[in-house]
Amino acid sequence: MAKLKKCLYLINLLERKGAMTLKEINDYYQYSSLCEGDEIQARTFTRYKDFIAETFPCYIEYNPRTGKYELHRHKALYGEDDSLYDYLLSAYHIEGMTELALKHRDRIILSEAPTGVENVQTILEAIDKQRGIECEYYSFSRKTIKHQLLIPYFLRTWEQRWYLVAEPDNHHHGISIFALERMENIKLTDDKMTPSNKVTAKEYFDGCFGVNHSDNQKPEIIKIKVYKAQVEYVRALPIHESQEEIETTPEWSVFEYRLVPCYNFYQQLLWHREKLEVLEPKYVRDEMKNTIEKMLVYYSTQRKT
Repeated sequence: MAKLKKCLYLINLLERKGAMTLKEINDYYQYSSLCEGDEIQARTFTRYKDFIAETFPCYIEYNPRTGKYELHRHKALYGEDDSLYDYLLSAYHIEGMTELALKHRDRIILSEAPTGVENVQTILEAIDKQRGIECEYYSFSRKTIKHQLLIPYFLRTWEQRWYLVAEPDNHHHGISIFALERMENIKLTDDKMTPSNKVTAKEYFDGCFGVNHSDNQKPEIIKIKVYKAQVEYVRALPIHESQEEIETTPEWSVFEYRLVPCYNFYQQLLWHREKLEVLEPKYVRDEMKNTIEKMLVYYSTQRKT
């Protein structure tokens, strides 16, 4: 566990500070709670470097021209997608804090972990082996449990849930979305099963807000104005991955998005209360206006106590 914690410290340090010499690393390390009075020797650092390359989704490389160590992710594995890299690296951080987290559990309040994670491994195996999956699936809308035979396409997390995009084996209903938390008795099929559609995850979710998907609507440009201190929150936690800040003043900023508006999108905009205004398109602005007017009716009525 000590080696894991020290390697995580080195990864974090190089992520924050960029390329560093071993001396510069030790200058910071001496103030770390992990330091036991001694510097990290070159031989020890080499062992940590090798362990990081074998264990983590990244590696440390020495640049002989600058005499510094640089952190890189395994691009051959992760490509240009930062989300999987960040997700897996965060898992190591959680593992590294397990002992102290349990010791001080009365001082930690966490939001719920994504549900359905226990079924992720089986679905990934099905994708890897080109198999289908069988499960009993509970439908919220129908309030029924139905046996499903599915051909997996993609996995996605959204609002603390794992979702599977899959094709029913009869191919008649196209691609559908299933919540992993509602799957029971999941297992792989014996026979190989491959999707009939060649769509990629990037293509399927193009312009989607969360797991909402529409074949009938194309993504469009939406502009919103955010006021005062709320601008910093929107910058730090973008409303959508397509977010771009296109105009900035001391009092407000305008952000642009490329997406298909949906219920969850409007709900997210309302979360920002009076500190956010939709500028265009007009029908999105009108939808927000109509929703607010309906809410106003509730609060304009005197309720009996």
